[in-house]
Amino acid sequence: MTATKLVTSMWKSFSEIDIGSMREDAQLTPRLAVIGARDRTTLLEAALQHGPRTEGQTLTALASYRLPLDPATLNNLAQYDLRILLLDNPSELTDEDVQALTTQAVPLFVIIDRPGDDAIVVEPEVSTADHVTVVSALLDDTKAVQKTLLPALANALPDGEVALARAYPGLRPTVVQQMIQRTSMTNAMYAAGTGVAEMVPGLGIPFAVADIIILTKNQLVMAYKIGLSLGETGEFREVIPKMAGVVGAGFMWRQVARELVAFLPLGVVLKTAIAYAGTYATGQAVYQWYVTGEKLDRKELRRIFNDALERGKEEASGIVARVRRQDQLQLEEPPAK
Repeated sequence: MTATKLVTSMWKSFSEIDIGSMREDAQLTPRLAVIGARDRTTLLEAALQHGPRTEGQTLTALASYRLPLDPATLNNLAQYDLRILLLDNPSELTDEDVQALTTQAVPLFVIIDRPGDDAIVVEPEVSTADHVTVVSALLDDTKAVQKTLLPALANALPDGEVALARAYPGLRPTVVQQMIQRTSMTNAMYAAGTGVAEMVPGLGIPFAVADIIILTKNQLVMAYKIGLSLGETGEFREVIPKMAGVVGAGFMWRQVARELVAFLPLGVVLKTAIAYAGTYATGQAVYQWYVTGEKLDRKELRRIFNDALERGKEEASGIVARVRRQDQLQLEEPPAK
């Protein structure tokens, strides 16, 4: 495939991305309500509002409610996208107000304000409800909030994580890192499933042309979502050229990968690891640029890539094994009659 055809194929693939709805969804501020004592809700609001790249951005306030809840308030709470309930003790999960909240088909995130190492006994009707999450963490323990509470809260609205991070800066590091990890694994799984088809001219790595298109497409979507999570207001066509400059022409990870594996036989495991590491390094470069306004230098990008490559190799062995098992099972399936 000529360079012109490669660019044409990539542009066609990128043009199929529904960027408009992605941007619109990110700009829809999730409606969050917190229920609990004033001092506790103040701590939670501070944790959600303190994060990277908040200069010049309007902070999103939390709607606050106090227990007990009257019927009108319960009806009002059912209109929110996510309710956050602050309790002092797990025994309060059986209270009438709490039970009323769990019966509403709206996500409920319960925080037990106590050390996270403490065991929590949750009533069956609460623990089996798909829309209810119970987490234990001291709200005045910054490390516990960062390590346990915010990651769990970021997952409470899986379809709205970008909008959640955009509105609440405290969730940005968690949402972005989860996004980078998820996209890295997606690209690794794709690379494991495709195998090596041909050499891409100028890259020095035996990736199929289709692989490059899909992997780069996933990286571009990830890069734009990182920007949206951090308050980016530009459109896709305005932002992506800047992203290419942040990680290097053609995306730096392919250049680093070329140096690492040129002249070496490249098996599917290493190919998978490179797809993981390249995507991870790209995500970190974009994130750091948004947070600090500075590009990662080549040495630092290489270090991030090398560290990710080692993790990628560990992940790749399992991924490739699973892909091969799935392929084998499909071959063993009897033909449909």
